[in-house]
Amino acid sequence: MIKKKHLIDTLFKALEFEEEASVHFHGYTINSLKYYKWLSDEKREKIKDIITKLGDDSQRHKVIVEKLIERVQESKKNVF
Repeated sequence: MIKKKHLIDTLFKALEFEEEASVHFHGYTINSLKYYKWLSDEKREKIKDIITKLGDDSQRHKVIVEKLIERVQESKKNVF
């Protein structure tokens, strides 16, 4: 069992990680690909597609965590 406040704090940390991954990692990696001249265009495009999918997944996770936070905050229960 976990107390409501601790669960909310944990969910906010998860939300922070998703935002950081989305903004920093995915954006940085995609922007950096143009400097990797040793990669063929085909491999560069494949990596870009994979990173884009990871970014999209991260955005979906972010929405899920936001909904969980909202649901826990609105709940009358104090232990989950």
